[in-house]
Amino acid sequence: MRVLFSILSLFIALNLFGKEINVTYPRAPLNLQLIVMKHKGLLQKEFAKDGIKIKFHDITSGLKQIRAVAAGKIDICGSVNTTSLIIAKGQNIRLKIVRAVCNSDIALSLMTINPSIKSIKDLKGKTIACTKGGTLHQMLLEVLQKNNMTIEDINYIPMLTEAYKAMFAGKVDAAVLNTAETVKAKKRGARILTTARGLMREKLVVAVSEPFLKNHLDWVKRYLKVQDEAIKFIKNHKREALELAAKDLDISYQDVEWLYENTKLIKTLSQDLNSLKDDIAFLYQQKMIRKKPVILSPAASKKIYLKKLVREQISRSAVSYN
Repeated sequence: MRVLFSILSLFIALNLFGKEINVTYPRAPLNLQLIVMKHKGLLQKEFAKDGIKIKFHDITSGLKQIRAVAAGKIDICGSVNTTSLIIAKGQNIRLKIVRAVCNSDIALSLMTINPSIKSIKDLKGKTIACTKGGTLHQMLLEVLQKNNMTIEDINYIPMLTEAYKAMFAGKVDAAVLNTAETVKAKKRGARILTTARGLMREKLVVAVSEPFLKNHLDWVKRYLKVQDEAIKFIKNHKREALELAAKDLDISYQDVEWLYENTKLIKTLSQDLNSLKDDIAFLYQQKMIRKKPVILSPAASKKIYLKKLVREQISRSAVSYN
């Protein structure tokens, strides 16, 4: 009996201490809460007492994050753009938004170092690099439409992390870049042709798979609790938080401060529902999605199994893909 008890105890210990939560850690645009959660060890400390390890994965692309969740390699998308979530529906990948992170309309920029390109109209027939899917792709399409152009009017080359290097190597005439890349590109002499301001607003959220949310609701609640702690830390220790971000993004403190001033840290999408509706309509018009997902009303939260989670938060943040 004692031997059996020892074996059982060992099994329980191995089962408990072998647990791990895989979280994406995108470095752009300015995921300040996530930066603080990681580098101050807040998330690690919260779960260490239960023998649960936190493993961060450096995946910036929204669609890559989502596909990693679908493949069972990622449990929580620490910060993923809503455009990618909407597009993923077309690939039958369903995630649940459990918390908003931030929004910004200066986080994306269309840039060039080509002296002959003075305006968006000059891009006709030129080669432009941009990720496929996600907010950068959406921004490019929005910019073209505003200037009475389509993707057919340019030589569009899908690139993920190579767009920045390709532009400076002279392989492309322009590129759509994220925040940190924009800051670095400006210092190297690149010019901003336009930002997303007035066109769209990038909205970043925390998202998880439906099975993970259902099976580990307590873990999700604890994750969100830690994110609240990070927000409190940022409020009380702004300089230290921004210094962590500057080091993480490899840009100056002044540049991070500028990004912070133009980025709104949020918990819900309550102020962005109209923007989200506009995104869905635009993506549908551009044939990037086959049908329009339904945005939940506040009352709809009662239909979700998130009974113990903050209902106001979920109802204002969740998107139904049914």
